[in-house]
Amino acid sequence: MKKVLLNLTLILLSVMAISSCDNGFADVDVIDTPPTITLGSITSGTTEGQDFKIKITVSDGVEGSTISALRDLTYTITSGGATVASGTEALTGDNQVIDLVISGGFPAGDYNFDAVVTDTNGNSTAANRSFTVASLKPAFDITGAWTMEPVAGAMKVGPAPGDGQWWTSGAGEVTARACFFDDVYTFNADGSFEIDMGAQTWLEQWQGVANDGCGAPIAPFDGKGTYSYTYTTTTLTLVGTGAHVGLSKVNNAGEISQGAAVADEISYTIADQSESEGIRRMTLRIEAGSGVWWDFRLISGTPATATSVVGNWKMEPVAGALAVGSSEGASDYWANGAGDVTARACFFDDVYTFNADGTFTMDMGSQTWLEAWQGVAADACGAPIAPHDGKGSYTYEFAGGNLKIIGKGGHVALAKVVNGAELPSVGVPDEITYKVASLTEEGGKKKMTLHIEVGGGAWWTFRLVSE
Repeated sequence: MKKVLLNLTLILLSVMAISSCDNGFADVDVIDTPPTITLGSITSGTTEGQDFKIKITVSDGVEGSTISALRDLTYTITSGGATVASGTEALTGDNQVIDLVISGGFPAGDYNFDAVVTDTNGNSTAANRSFTVASLKPAFDITGAWTMEPVAGAMKVGPAPGDGQWWTSGAGEVTARACFFDDVYTFNADGSFEIDMGAQTWLEQWQGVANDGCGAPIAPFDGKGTYSYTYTTTTLTLVGTGAHVGLSKVNNAGEISQGAAVADEISYTIADQSESEGIRRMTLRIEAGSGVWWDFRLISGTPATATSVVGNWKMEPVAGALAVGSSEGASDYWANGAGDVTARACFFDDVYTFNADGTFTMDMGSQTWLEAWQGVAADACGAPIAPHDGKGSYTYEFAGGNLKIIGKGGHVALAKVVNGAELPSVGVPDEITYKVASLTEEGGKKKMTLHIEVGGGAWWTFRLVSE
């Protein structure tokens, strides 16, 4: 009996000992939670051609836990549903930072970045981010050869952006500065820039010549340097001493003729760009110093030559549509400004019609531009006065680069302008012949420039556009 009691006592003591060591958690299961993933900022690759870079932070829980550890990170980059990149990064431990780099980046477009982190027990967590890759080059392609557009208003300067009140080139400058308007500016696809001035370009006295005029290019503005360019949707930057577009004296610091230094780099604001039937146009704007704004209008491509004048025509509503000077196409005597388009609206809406049957008509409406020689008190809009009122019977002939209007009072543009004189110094002629300096067609519109000599070496220029 004593032996039994002893054994029972020993068993009881053992149970008590075991109970005293139990912390109350011996039967609770340990839960392995999924790892965490945090996508950092995309620090590179949002512009095409850049390496794609993103920082990713992952964690498997408490440092030193033996329940599980990080195993791997997989990622996929898609665009439009198609996979463009993917990969797997092996991981170790409980916490890790991955600096993911994809060399070369991606083309412009919209993308999705998906990443999944997995631990050694197979638990996983996903994260994703959308991003956009911008085009390195603007949609408007400027590669190729450009020249100053041979029209009035190709260059202008004023106290505000786009303002040409201080000076605007007229149609006459196109002829007088032909050596300048044929300079070729080439933007190559590899980022290099070239200037081909030929044997002559326009020189000014600040370059050491006696008078402004055509002459052999002078360094560093002779096109013989090494130049490059960068281009965004808003800015064109030329790099290299002597690199320029338009007048070489103009740079961001001012005008060299006024004391500004020759620049190693020039930035132009892109004021406008357009393309029609393969013809590209671009206006570059630059503030030369403070409060001096220049515009340079360029063209790439040559509008098609038109072969017929048939149709309705008006004076082109631009500065330089009317000009007179000391040589054919010159405007050194006078040229209309942009303000005249409004002040003489009754004139710019006159319609000149060349019919296919050889007849010609003029529709001046209720008013046109009158001048004092026609018997009015002052130059102004007024009711058309015979024989220049469009009520006559007229025909025309167009051949050999000449346009002849037949019929007393028949004319284009200013009624006073006739061959060899200006009214009223001679009688109203029965016909007038104009020289067709240019006739082009683009986008369904035709443009025509007429020259006529009025005697004494003076030439008028008229620019018209078809309706």
